Amino acid sequence: MDPRLQPLSQTIEPADSSTKTYFKWGCLAALGLAACLCLVLFAGGAGLLTKFGGDPEGLEASYDMPGQVTSGGTFELALSLTNAGETDLTVTDIDLDEAFGGSILDGAIVLATDPPMEKDYSLSGIKTFHYNRTLRPGETQTVRFTLQAVSIGEFGGSIGIYVGDKAKRFDYIGLVITN
Repeated sequence: MDPRLQPLSQTIEPADSSTKTYFKWGCLAALGLAACLCLVLFAGGAGLLTKFGGDPEGLEASYDMPGQVTSGGTFELALSLTNAGETDLTVTDIDLDEAFGGSILDGAIVLATDPPMEKDYSLSGIKTFHYNRTLRPGETQTVRFTLQAVSIGEFGGSIGIYVGDKAKRFDYIGLVITN
């Protein structure tokens, strides 16, 4: 037989037991690290929901705004804030949008507020107005936003009224701007 046609023999050596042991411990460590990370994320999310979730106790609120306006026209968004509780409430901020969604301010701009408020648009997608007023028990205050419609289309978002870390929210406030 021709020596060039003889089958080659190959020996596969099994990995030594120390290599297998290191591999097993590495996999276990990675799995443990992933489990700890998931636990931290879950606990952090639950903590944020507890801290920032829920309505402020004692705050009653309602809003009034036309559902449809003409492009270029001005309109009003009025918020009625009532302290139905037995202690003072300080309304710190009013948000006219959602951080991860749309906003009526995608189609309109705020021309004025009554009472006058400082606005903060420092973060993309967050349009906060610093209200910082105290409501005595039983007191009602009205906040007015004068807006101008600037883009044609359908716009929606939410309004958040903050007392400390808690917010009274109106989800999906719709606005249609026509020609």
